[in-house]
Amino acid sequence: EDKSCEYDQLYEEYTRTSQELQMKRTTMEAFNETIKIFQEQGQTQEKFSKEYLERFRCEGNEKEMQRILLNSEWLKSCISEIQSHTKLEKELQIQADNLGKRMNSLKPDLMQLRKIQDQYLVWTQKGAQQKKINEWLGIKNETEDQYALMEDENDLPHHEERTWYVGKINPTQAEEMLNSKRDGTFLIGESNRRGCYACSVVVGSDTKHCVIYRLATGLGFAEPYNLYGSLKELVLHDQHTSLMQHSNALTITLAHPIKAPGVLSPSLVP
Repeated sequence: EDKSCEYDQLYEEYTRTSQELQMKRTTMEAFNETIKIFQEQGQTQEKFSKEYLERFRCEGNEKEMQRILLNSEWLKSCISEIQSHTKLEKELQIQADNLGKRMNSLKPDLMQLRKIQDQYLVWTQKGAQQKKINEWLGIKNETEDQYALMEDENDLPHHEERTWYVGKINPTQAEEMLNSKRDGTFLIGESNRRGCYACSVVVGSDTKHCVIYRLATGLGFAEPYNLYGSLKELVLHDQHTSLMQHSNALTITLAHPIKAPGVLSPSLVP
């Protein structure tokens, strides 16, 4: 729970810092030409100011000398402010990078905690007693692996991306591919939303569609669960975890990849 709270705080700070950084960049880009002019004027001023100051000093022209000095100070002030904005932008970038690294370091722990939470939900839905759940989770100082009783994932077809990833596809085509397939049969393809993917899954003989978002923190169906570094990681997690936490209509897991051997229609299921 502490790590989850820390991650949420880091995510908020990362988002805020990224937005501030983007605003600074946008402002700097908008004034690039102005900045260039100030810098050129500063260089020109520095080059000729000594010559003109000496000339006006010889002429006794205090007014012009003051004007040159004031103008020089004003340009220096403008250039100094520009440099401070540039420095701040670099500092914000370093801050955003450090936050991103810390968030990434928390991901494995968060994913493990989420697995425990999700499995707990599955067990309670199946009517398991709290005492038994505690034993399974190793709460009573038991050393066995928390997921020793779960199905061994090594032989799952989900490991092969080709069994569920279909590339470019629209909802109608997905529904045609999944027609008459049993519950939990799924596929993933490109979404019409830029940078996202679409997951289609059979639920109660119907095909449901949901977006897989790609954020700076990773892939996922919804915040704050955008933690996965790849589609494969997401699929392997949700093959044993109900999607119901994302939508009450998705009372299913990603159980059967569309192109996996042995994916049968309901009428053929023994």
